[in-house]
Amino acid sequence: MPKWLQLSFLRSWMFWAAIFIGTSGGLVYLALGLILNPNAVPNCPAIFVPMSSVSLRVYCGQLAASKQTLPDLVAALNLVKDVEPNDPTRAYVDSNVQRWSLAILRLAEASYQNGNYDEAVKAAKNVPSNVPAFQIVSKRIAQWQETWNKAVALDRETRELLNSSKWVNAYSVAVRLTSLNNRYWATTKYQELADLVQIAKVDSAKLDEARQLVKNTSVKTLLNAIEIARKIDSKSFVHTEAQSIISTAANQMFKLAKARLDSKDWKGTLEIANNTPETAELKTELQDLISLAQAQSHAVSGSIAELETAISLVQSIKTDSSMYSRSQQSMEGWQLEIQDLATLQRAQSIAATGDIKDLQVAITEAQRIPTSNPRGKEAAQVVIEWRKRIETVQDTPYLRAADILAAGGTLEGVQSAIAQLSQIRSGRALYPQAQQKIQQWTADIQRAEDSPILEQAESLASSGDLNAAVNMAQRIGAGRVMSDQSQERVRDWQAQIQAAANLAAAQKLATSGTPESLLGAIQAAARVPKSSALRAQARLAMDNWSSQMLEVAQSTATTDLRRAISIAKVIPDTTSAYSSAQAFIQQWEQQLNPPTAPPQENIDNSNGLYN
Repeated sequence: MPKWLQLSFLRSWMFWAAIFIGTSGGLVYLALGLILNPNAVPNCPAIFVPMSSVSLRVYCGQLAASKQTLPDLVAALNLVKDVEPNDPTRAYVDSNVQRWSLAILRLAEASYQNGNYDEAVKAAKNVPSNVPAFQIVSKRIAQWQETWNKAVALDRETRELLNSSKWVNAYSVAVRLTSLNNRYWATTKYQELADLVQIAKVDSAKLDEARQLVKNTSVKTLLNAIEIARKIDSKSFVHTEAQSIISTAANQMFKLAKARLDSKDWKGTLEIANNTPETAELKTELQDLISLAQAQSHAVSGSIAELETAISLVQSIKTDSSMYSRSQQSMEGWQLEIQDLATLQRAQSIAATGDIKDLQVAITEAQRIPTSNPRGKEAAQVVIEWRKRIETVQDTPYLRAADILAAGGTLEGVQSAIAQLSQIRSGRALYPQAQQKIQQWTADIQRAEDSPILEQAESLASSGDLNAAVNMAQRIGAGRVMSDQSQERVRDWQAQIQAAANLAAAQKLATSGTPESLLGAIQAAARVPKSSALRAQARLAMDNWSSQMLEVAQSTATTDLRRAISIAKVIPDTTSAYSSAQAFIQQWEQQLNPPTAPPQENIDNSNGLYN
């Protein structure tokens, strides 16, 4: 122990009491002086702490602490932190330090309750470790940390349950926040999680609908799915899944747009592609698809300027794009088409004169375009047209000469006209027209040759010599213009000959008068066609023969009912005697099989009515 501490008066309470009273009095005097003399107020922000008195530092500390802000309370503590432990005013300083420390702790508690955990801990750690309040600070920080860790764990568990779409469990966990001793977690964060549960529940129902829609390959339903998914807020727990649905729908729409492009429907391609969301994975591909579709829309006009525009549009498509190969194929085709168009334009310019030599040169020029080229079919078509023009010019003189020869109307002139047109070969432009005239003039010649033959045949038929009429008409050969007409008359006459033969045969059969011969006669007469003039005569004969059959049956019935019935049964139902025959058959069958009397019944005579 230093010698000066061994002095006896230093261990006297009266000495320290005097020092305390003196210091307090000095501070009171200083305060009164400051009150009575405002000009004497010290400039606390400008004081130099090492050279300032303890009373002045305490005063400035109290002045700063009165503002009740963390920086001012910390500043107050810093003003007195270097006061010596044996300073006579140490007890008074410690009482102020304790009060200021508790004020810091209150501010830290408020910050903690407002959700500023790190700020609260940092603030609380400003309390000096040598004051009694420090034990409260350490305990309070430990409580804060424990509560905060619980809250963070509950928040994490709630969000994990939300990610698993377990809404009821998530809400049950979130409710536990309200029992924590922290206003921020029990109110603000709880309400935030409760809102998230409700939002996630509603959003999940929306996504269920979007999932069903995205299974469809219709553009309209895919757009509906995208619209639903886009309405999911970015803070929602199902936002990631919503973005996945949008990406899936976009990929499907991209495939539909490509399919439209494959079918050369560039309008449909653009319509779908322009409505397809630009997802990260599709952005470049989608733009390339649009460029290719726009290029096709220009190329469809077929002009060189539009084809060049189409080529410029696809040149921006890079080698790593899925559209690159398709764009290169299209570009090569358009370049060939530009070359073909230039060749066609030169050929058409040459052919414009209509001269045969120029047309032949134009044909040679157009034939330089292969049929496999984009304009190959068009080139082949104009070549056909120019050849027809050449053939028309070359063969028209034959048509004119034939018309002049045929105009005289003589057989020799028409035959010479046909000879002229026969020089026009098959496959040439005027060949169908020449053949039409040849057929017309040939028909006129044949009609002139065959009309007398058919007229003579008609005359023979009118006289009753049908066989001679048939022989005459058959002289008109098949394939001639009047062949169908003559054959129709021949068939008519032959039918009449056959009808007469059938009727004659029937009449011959009927002469014996037996039931069998009469039936045969009826069947033979029935073969006379209804269209024949002999049909009425045959009809009358059939009725007559059927009556004879019935008479035979009636006469037979006197001796042999069964034979009579068999004769009557074969009388045809198309004859007049049929109905009468049926009546006789019924009568004769009853005679053969008379009905038997029913057996007499034994009747109960218990009442004495019957025996």
